Amino acid sequence: MAALASRREHGGRGDPAGGGGKEEYQALIKYVENNKSADNDWFRLESNKEGTRWFGKCWYIHDLLKYEFAIEFDIPVTYPSTAPEIAIPELDGKTAKMYRGGKICLTDHFKPLWARNVPKFGLAHLMALGLGPWLAVEIPDLIAKGLIEHKEK
Repeated sequence: MAALASRREHGGRGDPAGGGGKEEYQALIKYVENNKSADNDWFRLESNKEGTRWFGKCWYIHDLLKYEFAIEFDIPVTYPSTAPEIAIPELDGKTAKMYRGGKICLTDHFKPLWARNVPKFGLAHLMALGLGPWLAVEIPDLIAKGLIEHKEK
C-alpha cells in the first residue's frame, strides 16, 4: 500500500477546482509503471473526457493461461467519500460475490478500508486493494467450477 500514491486533493467528480482528475491519472500511471517493472502488469484503464466513466481490461493468469475481462465503472457523485463499483459484465450471475450488472462485491473487505482512508484513497487503491484481490479469489474458483473457460486465440 505504501507504493500507492495517496490523494492530496479533496475534490471529487466534476469539481474543476479539486484537481482530482489529473492526480488520479498520475497515481494510476505510477501504479501501472511499478507493476510493469515488477512484471505484474494486469490491467488497462481509460476514461471519458470528463473522467466520470472509466473502462478497460483486466486479466488474470491461471495455470499459465491469460483470462481477460472488460471492466467498467462510474465515479459516484459522492466520490471520494464513496468508492466506485467495478463491473465485469461478462461474469454477471456467475458468482455470489457479484451484484446485478456484474458489479463485484467489495462490501465486506474493501469498502470499510476505503471508508477509513477517505480522502486518501483513489482509483489506484480501488484497483490494487479492490479488484486485484477479488480476481485472485474469484477467478480460480470460477475456473475450477467450469463457469469460465480460457478463450483460445
